[in-house]
Amino acid sequence: MAKFDYKRAREEIAQISAIVETCPEAVKEKCFELLFAAVFDTKPAVLQGAPEGTEAPTAKQENKPDEQKNETPKQKRKLPSNVLAFSHRYGVLPEDIEKLFLLDHEPILPVYKIPTGKTSRAQMCKVMMVLLENGLLNNQLSAPYPELRESVKEDGFYDGNFNGLLKRNYGLFKGAITKDAIDEGEVVELTGAGLKSLAEIVKELGQ
Repeated sequence: MAKFDYKRAREEIAQISAIVETCPEAVKEKCFELLFAAVFDTKPAVLQGAPEGTEAPTAKQENKPDEQKNETPKQKRKLPSNVLAFSHRYGVLPEDIEKLFLLDHEPILPVYKIPTGKTSRAQMCKVMMVLLENGLLNNQLSAPYPELRESVKEDGFYDGNFNGLLKRNYGLFKGAITKDAIDEGEVVELTGAGLKSLAEIVKELGQ
C-alpha cells in the first residue's frame, strides 16, 4: 500500500467540513460521509461503524476522534452561498473574511479597521464592508443607498464628496448608482469589477 498522505488528508477534510457547514443540520452527517467516501475512495459503510483498522485512511481518522473534534471548530464557515461563490471566484479565503468579522459571534461582529489617511479611500472601504456584511447576514451583497450613507457617517468618513466618489466609480456598482445620478430609493449592488474591488479591499484590510 502506498504511503498515506496525511497532509493532503487534512486539507481534504478541511474542504469537506467547509462544504458540510453550508448544508442543513439534518443532512450534515450524511453529507460528510458521502464526501469523505468520494474523496478517499472508501465505502460509506466503513464510516458508519466498521471496526478500526478495516481500511487505513478511515482507521487513521477513527483513531483520532479528539483531534478531529478539535479541528472542526476551526473549519466552521458561516459563509452563505453567494459569499462562498464570491470567495472562490476572486481568490478570497474564508480566513481572509474571518480577519474582518467574528463569524461565530451572534450577531456577526465587524473587527476590521479602516485606514483614515485618505477620506475617499476610507469611504470606499466602508461601503464595501457594509455590502460584504450584508452578504454574510442576508446572502445578498447589496444594501439600500441610505444604509451605505449612514454607515459612512457613523464611522466619521462622510463628507460632501461622498456622492461624487460613488458616481466616479459607477463602474463598480449597479442599481442606485449611475454615472450621472444616485437614486436614494434604490439598492446598491456590485458589478463584476465591484466584486473584484471588494476582494482586493478584503485582502488589504486583512493584512
